[in-house]
Amino acid sequence: MSTSPDRAATGSPTSILWVEGSPKGDRSLSSSCARAFLESLGGDVGVTHLDVWSDEVVSFGREAALAKFAPLLGEERTAEQEAIWQQVGARIEQVERHDAILVSSPMWNWGIPHALKAWIDVVVQPFQSFRVDAEGRHVGLLGVGKRAQLILTRSSAYDGRSPEMEDHQDPYLRYLFELLGFDLAESVIVEPTTAWTPEEREAIAAEAVDRSRAAGLAFT
Repeated sequence: MSTSPDRAATGSPTSILWVEGSPKGDRSLSSSCARAFLESLGGDVGVTHLDVWSDEVVSFGREAALAKFAPLLGEERTAEQEAIWQQVGARIEQVERHDAILVSSPMWNWGIPHALKAWIDVVVQPFQSFRVDAEGRHVGLLGVGKRAQLILTRSSAYDGRSPEMEDHQDPYLRYLFELLGFDLAESVIVEPTTAWTPEEREAIAAEAVDRSRAAGLAFT
């Protein structure tokens, strides 16, 4: 991984964490777009790939929840809870080690896949990812000085042609990462991905990859 002072001085990323939200691998359009984006960054940007489906991400269950609130309630963590919280901290530190983040994801049921939400529930923690100031406002800690890019696909169109359809994918993710302090680039949104003919789907995919590549060039 390069840590060129010239690139760092201009605000261009020297390292980026790619959080892949689709389980479809090479058959995923959002992942293909993410790879095009990353390729356009250039070889001197270090890339870490986090597949939320196959990599070991701690499950934020009962003991993790108890570990989270123990200090807030003046309680001691058990040995099991402390071990779980160390895993939570490791995922937060993974984000901290990079100066940019890329999140690629399909839309599932008007939102995001559960595995991506599970990762979010691990890394978004009070006092580590954000704090609350004296006026009760949330202040981001995790993303300060870092850039973020969202690449999102959805099978239907959420551009106003079907006003009954509500988008809980892009607004939620933008709200979340802005709250954490990230500087967000314009989202790359690909819709609708389930066109009627193979030719239409191929054209949509090709245009989406081109837009993602252009977003990568603009990101640096």
